[in-house]
Amino acid sequence: MQALLTVDQLAEHLQKSAASIRSDATRNPQSLPPICRLPNTKRLLWRVEDVEQWIARYVAGAEFSNTTEQPQPEKRRRGRPTKTESVAKQRMRINARE
Repeated sequence: MQALLTVDQLAEHLQKSAASIRSDATRNPQSLPPICRLPNTKRLLWRVEDVEQWIARYVAGAEFSNTTEQPQPEKRRRGRPTKTESVAKQRMRINARE
């Protein structure tokens, strides 16, 4: 059987408060190791090996890590175009028709 960590144990392991762990579990789950959900329970539990692998991914200069590469963050989409960009695009359309 694999060892499981409770919220308090994970908080101690990650040097965060238990309240922060509980908050992150609902609001920002990607900032924590994968949660182990047992059937018919609401307890937050983590497998020790998952926590260790998750931490190993964030060690600076960890060439020895055998985990998969970290996913690249998605490129943020730009918001609404500026007025200058809109006018320039409109002029290009008009010039293309002529």
